[in-house]
Amino acid sequence: MGYAEATTLIHAPVEAVWNALNDIDHTPDWVVGLEKAEIVTPGDYGLGAIYHDHNRLGPLPQVTPWHVTTFEPMIRQVHESQTAALPSRMTLTLTPAPEGTRLHMAVEYRFLPRLGVISRILESLVMNRVLTGVLRQNQANLNAYLTRLAGNSAGIKL
Repeated sequence: MGYAEATTLIHAPVEAVWNALNDIDHTPDWVVGLEKAEIVTPGDYGLGAIYHDHNRLGPLPQVTPWHVTTFEPMIRQVHESQTAALPSRMTLTLTPAPEGTRLHMAVEYRFLPRLGVISRILESLVMNRVLTGVLRQNQANLNAYLTRLAGNSAGIKL
């Protein structure tokens, strides 16, 4: 099984980080390669919600369904996807810190599981490193996104 993780300090309060993680309509503003995200189950985003991520794999559009299986407000959420190409479990954990919020993102996955041993080799040689880089970039983007929001709410123009 492949595994990637990243932890960073987000310079915003836990509540702001939590709200940004739950604002599916605006996740394309900070998630690498995401064109659109939408909740497909009735009701609010939270435990049991299913949402779809729309992105591209090269020139091909791709839709990834995610199911929120754990939802502990201001602390942790777990999202699971059972796609054929990349079944995944993503855990997002928030911890208050003096300068803001420590955000830990971890993804357990199988890359092209039908390939068996080749899948595990690709995970260890390529995918773990690539996905770790994507998680780090998403965290940096989220930090910048929240900084822009805080600036705008303070009346500062970008």
